[in-house]
Amino acid sequence: MNPFAQMRRWFRSGIEAGGGGRRWQGAQMLYAPQQSALAARGPAKARAAALAINTPWGARIVEAWAAALVGKGWQVRAGHPDAEARRALNEGFEALLAPMLVPLVRALVRDGEAFVHLRLAVDGTLRPKLLPADQIDPALSRDLGNGGRIIAGVEFDAEEQVVAYHVLREAPGSPFGAWGEAIRIPAVDMLHIFDSHHPGQVRGLSWFAPVLLKLRDRDEASDALLMALKVQSLITGFISDPEGGAAGFDPDPAGGAVNVSLEPGAMRVLPPGAEVKFSTPGSGLAQAVDFLRAQDREIAAGVGLTFEMLTGDLGEANYSSARVGLLDFRRRAEMLQRLLIEGQFLRPLWARWIDIQALSGAIAAEPSALSDFRAVRFVPPGWQWVDPRNEVEAEVAVIAAGLKSREEVVAARGRDIDELDAERARDLARDPATQTGAPPK
Repeated sequence: MNPFAQMRRWFRSGIEAGGGGRRWQGAQMLYAPQQSALAARGPAKARAAALAINTPWGARIVEAWAAALVGKGWQVRAGHPDAEARRALNEGFEALLAPMLVPLVRALVRDGEAFVHLRLAVDGTLRPKLLPADQIDPALSRDLGNGGRIIAGVEFDAEEQVVAYHVLREAPGSPFGAWGEAIRIPAVDMLHIFDSHHPGQVRGLSWFAPVLLKLRDRDEASDALLMALKVQSLITGFISDPEGGAAGFDPDPAGGAVNVSLEPGAMRVLPPGAEVKFSTPGSGLAQAVDFLRAQDREIAAGVGLTFEMLTGDLGEANYSSARVGLLDFRRRAEMLQRLLIEGQFLRPLWARWIDIQALSGAIAAEPSALSDFRAVRFVPPGWQWVDPRNEVEAEVAVIAAGLKSREEVVAARGRDIDELDAERARDLARDPATQTGAPPK
């Protein structure tokens, strides 16, 4: 056997991902993801904030995810047995929730995390406040002894449980902000919403992190192409005359500059050997546009969006490809809705809101009655149909086959089945002839 082939075979044995050699020189390696996330959090957050404000793609990333996770809003369905109590609870919590959801999700995408301070107003009602991420002191890290410690403003006890957050009195950069010692706020009074990528991760990392550098380069490349196109419209002519004259262009009768204008339909007779050449700046723009489109696909993949959602370019999409892309995106969006929006924000906020209602005397505080008030389910915003007729027919067939319930199908559209049946019953009572069927009894 060839000795070089034998050496190559020996070097490729085992797991290549853990091997060495020339091909791995300069490769990125992440030895301490928790520490790296803390170190990168601040710069990534600041860069993502700038791109989200100053670039169309950055703004689109934030708004696309906000629309997917919040949409027209979440519906609250209290589980209390009394209809009037349910209605009051639903309306009260949705009124509390509505102003916060969109800013919270925007902060979650842009900054990688969102903090909600559960404050009590003077009248004893709950007044949650969304805090800037940097107001939870990222520079505060120290050992408290006996196993306790503070990491980037988050305090842990000896059992690795979060017990408090250390919050600056004013957000850094605020007009009247002043540096001072952070205030310790118990963890029960703070909600920290973020998507953890590694076990032990303390603070969130911007969702822009995989594409920040590429997004910046893409924006600069787009500006460079725009300037090249502007230069391309400024055509420059070069006159070449072996005799050093005007090459057939007449001098101005007034004794001014040579008249080199080229009016439409004009013809110039040049002497032998003379010629006129024009610059051709901006060549290769078509290939550059195709390359930028490839970059857009990488950026869309890095932030979890489809190419069409990021760019609004539907020129290459058809029904099948668009539907497959949307289904994959919706699976991820539904996962984040359940884990982040409902799991880390809505359910803890509901539990705290009910407890405060009970303490203030607004609702019954007996344990048996309180369990009825604590029962709740949240209905996320539904998705619009891609092909309404085919999708409705498919869902009707699935329900008839017993593979899904009406409640599951209605919930997937962002509606509550009790509310839907009540609306159908009212419609039926008004005009029975317009109904194809009555709601189930």
